[in-house]
Amino acid sequence: MLGAQNIVGASQCFEQWHHATCHNYSITDYRRTRQGPFRGHISARSFGALTVSQLASFASENRIEVLRGGSEIRGDPRDYFMLLLVYCGDVGFAQNGRTTRLMDGDMVIYDQARPFTMEFGGDTRQIIVTIPRPLLVSRLPEVERFTARRIASASKLGALTATVVRQLVEFETSLDEDVANRVGASALDILATTLEAEFSEDTEGEGRHHARLARVKRYVIAHLDDAEMTIESIAAAQNLAPRTLHRLFSAEGTTPIRWLWQQRLSASYKALAEGRIRHVTDAALSFGFTDLSHFSRVFKKTFGHAPHTLVRR
Repeated sequence: MLGAQNIVGASQCFEQWHHATCHNYSITDYRRTRQGPFRGHISARSFGALTVSQLASFASENRIEVLRGGSEIRGDPRDYFMLLLVYCGDVGFAQNGRTTRLMDGDMVIYDQARPFTMEFGGDTRQIIVTIPRPLLVSRLPEVERFTARRIASASKLGALTATVVRQLVEFETSLDEDVANRVGASALDILATTLEAEFSEDTEGEGRHHARLARVKRYVIAHLDDAEMTIESIAAAQNLAPRTLHRLFSAEGTTPIRWLWQQRLSASYKALAEGRIRHVTDAALSFGFTDLSHFSRVFKKTFGHAPHTLVRR
């Protein structure tokens, strides 16, 4: 739902501001080029399954580097993708071996569950949208390929996405819960389309292996309701040998069946969280689960809470 705006607070102490960002986003460490004047502000509110927040920091000429490494990740179980929109200042960002710099109007997606570094200074204003992992993975199974890639403000689709993100923070708090979920879902659809359109040429350059794997994944996603889907049936539909199918997925450190069940879980999470399905049984059966108790058990193990907690009343 679209909750009342929660003012996290304003601070003239960097350590206090950093503590607030750790509480609201990700536990991180930091480095400062020097001690100096600092002011910061954070406000956040829920928007259906999403959380939308605004950050402002004023650090004069001081540059600040925020780091999230293995130790911080192990101590912080939160697992989200974050959309960062810079609308004042500049922010450097690095993750998954990619580095980018964001200026006014630029955006980037990053994964809270993987190490990253962020560097900023001077006067900086940002909007961050916190996205539960299944909601983005179900739309964009290969989202990891798109992290730490700058969505430029000059891009037409990038500008559209940025406009939608800005509008999210301006909605009145009286917005109906179902409407908030539908608007949030539409915003994620636009974001996923933008990422695919902006960076498809980059991923196409990765060769035949990637093209074949992407084709298989599209087939699996389109047939999640088929409870009888097996390695053999997937391979036959794609004119591949089962051994070849295993080899395609092993390059990503997984197996075809493990990936299939991850997508089933993500799709069911998305349907419940966005209110498209209002009964746990329907969510299980719609995405290939035939044993409801098994579905509930695996869902809770994967996401940390039972599926009924997402049901929209």
